[in-house]
Amino acid sequence: MSSTRRRQIDHRFATIIAVACLALGGVAQAKTEPVTIYSGGPIVTLAGDAPELVEAVAVRGGTIIATGSSDSVRTKAGRKAVQVDLKGKTMLPGFIDAHGHVSLLGRFMLMADLSSPPVGAITTIAQLQDTLRAYMEEHPEGPILGRGYDDAMLVNGQHPTRHDLDAVSSDRPIVLMHVSGHLATANSAMLQSMGIGPGTPDPKGGKIRREADGKMPSGVLEEAAMMAVFRQLFPPDLETNVSAIVSALKVYAAHGITTAQDGAVRATQWPIYQAIRQRDLPIDIAVLVMGVEDLPSAITDEIGGEYKGRVRIAGLKFVGDGSPQGRTAWLSAPYHRVPDGKPADYRGYPAIDLPEFQRKLAEAAKNGWQVFTHVNGDAAAQALIDSVRMSGLAGKRTIAIHNQVVRPEQLAQMQELDIHPSFFANHTYFWGDWHRDVVLGGKRADFISPQASAWRVGLRPTAHNDAPVVPPDMMRLVWSSTNRRTQSGDILGPEERISTYRALRQVTINAAWQIHEDDEKGSIETGKQADFVILDHNPLDYETARLHEIGVVATINDGKTVFGTLD
Repeated sequence: MSSTRRRQIDHRFATIIAVACLALGGVAQAKTEPVTIYSGGPIVTLAGDAPELVEAVAVRGGTIIATGSSDSVRTKAGRKAVQVDLKGKTMLPGFIDAHGHVSLLGRFMLMADLSSPPVGAITTIAQLQDTLRAYMEEHPEGPILGRGYDDAMLVNGQHPTRHDLDAVSSDRPIVLMHVSGHLATANSAMLQSMGIGPGTPDPKGGKIRREADGKMPSGVLEEAAMMAVFRQLFPPDLETNVSAIVSALKVYAAHGITTAQDGAVRATQWPIYQAIRQRDLPIDIAVLVMGVEDLPSAITDEIGGEYKGRVRIAGLKFVGDGSPQGRTAWLSAPYHRVPDGKPADYRGYPAIDLPEFQRKLAEAAKNGWQVFTHVNGDAAAQALIDSVRMSGLAGKRTIAIHNQVVRPEQLAQMQELDIHPSFFANHTYFWGDWHRDVVLGGKRADFISPQASAWRVGLRPTAHNDAPVVPPDMMRLVWSSTNRRTQSGDILGPEERISTYRALRQVTINAAWQIHEDDEKGSIETGKQADFVILDHNPLDYETARLHEIGVVATINDGKTVFGTLD
């Protein structure tokens, strides 16, 4: 049985019974749940390769029971159906988060916001320090946690150092998460609390950046070197972590998302999700558990299984390399401009032990577990391609997360092996200028997140925001996929722009397909879950350059309105 949702199977069974009851007449109909009909605006099904619009949709018990013309849907729904007028607004299937980090977004919402434009206002170290001082006044005890600082957007393109943070406080520990989530910077007190000093060696898969003497930590920690930071982000207080996820889900729902993803859950975090299943969650969450760990049977028994309390484990997550904007991604050719202190041929590095990675992939293939792997650089992408080929995972719908610096010939290899990319398409807007001028140079930057090429070779790509790296704004994501415009107004690789319709499919039916939920989600079709987003304009009729201006009016998950209103 291919379905991932026992609840969904029940819904489809209920739909069959409901349709049969309708055929039997009014007495049987009175015994069934009420039907709601949505009509009065464009309804874009996203069910096929070409746009299809229907006039009405009927829903019973969280399941779509009819679509089509207003007359045909009313006939199937019956005279007692509740009518909901879209008032000219546009209905689409609910957006699906192809990759993100729900729990991290929830924790980030509790930290000092150090974001730079266009998300925040921080452009100098002095502004960053002032923001931290204000946060300290409001939080007089404990370590100071900040998030979202971005050296690419700070004057002179520099990371804040331990000296910059010591100027804020020399006694209270301070640690700031880089916007990418792949670097952090700490003051002297925090470094000491983490046991990092001049004699501390670089961990495998990470770097402790040093000062001019080559020994003293500068405060900046890359990749595996910052793992101790996560103990600060996820303290053992269960209720705080549960509440943070619930708060994050409300943000997702406000952007029209009906299925979110928590894309890097460790075994120690699983009790949080066992507890959150007892809550009334607004939307569904597909969890990816970290595959490098030795996982208990309580987790492995659920991989690829059904939803329980709106949570399911979709598969295993691996991290093959780092961040392109942070210049830790693993490239096959050197960075256009290497970071300070790096050799001229610096090209990043792997974040995973490759023999162990291949062993884990073989284990996943043996157990039928789906694999999702973070690969930003083309060297990391090749490592994934080679490992899938030798591990027995070929043909198992492996997902290559981000896949930003992939080469054309690698896309062909991915198609052959059933490896499908989920592109961080908003990079063209948020860091496109930085990639062109600093990270990759013009030629490679023009091929970043090559969505058109992926479609062309027969792949089924998706796009994502990787929240909290950038906000989970799905219409901004669709706009980036169709425009590829940078903050300065440049167009990166215009030939890699895709149509609005394909951009919408990437965040609906393709996203559902990548996690094996397309039987139940991703399009407006009879028998599927009643997950919808209502927009104030029809993206298919809207000016492409202004797609990011389209707003979410309401979000409906499982037939219930979880954000906004149609009143």
